[in-house]
Amino acid sequence: MVRVFIAVEPAEEIRDRLEQAGMSLRESNARLTLPTADQMHITLKFLGEVQTSSIPKIATTLEKVKGTPFQLTAARVSTFGQRVIKAEVTDQGSCAALAKQIDGFLLPLGFPKETRPFSPHITLARIKEYAPDLAAKTDILQDKEFGTCMIDEILLKQSTLTSKGSIYTTLARVKL
Repeated sequence: MVRVFIAVEPAEEIRDRLEQAGMSLRESNARLTLPTADQMHITLKFLGEVQTSSIPKIATTLEKVKGTPFQLTAARVSTFGQRVIKAEVTDQGSCAALAKQIDGFLLPLGFPKETRPFSPHITLARIKEYAPDLAAKTDILQDKEFGTCMIDEILLKQSTLTSKGSIYTTLARVKL
């Protein structure tokens, strides 16, 4: 069994800027988990634990997704629920359209459709324990822009959980 998800990744320079923004939150008294630049992505669909033998079929199914390369902008830091600090993503609905197609194509493989509305974002921090000064640190980043890039592929990623955090491995790439 492997833990997998489908995502797109912004350009490396954007992920580096996002990592720096996340690091600035460390100055608060909150207890946070901060992803590194190489862990930052926009999840289109989380599949969870799947049989290793299913990976080729999932990858082949992703090739049915129709889309063209699109521009993505990462800007504005906000919270997502009470446990996530995120950078918002603007993409003229492209990620949502891809997520909807992926949902439809994977349904026959036994993956249920998402019930929650899709909200593209990049996680900067997970809040393990809140501290009041975190809001002020987050507010400083509220209007920050991290950059714009072209997205031209969908990634099937494996997530290996370790005591030092997740390690992501790209299992398949599908060009848009």
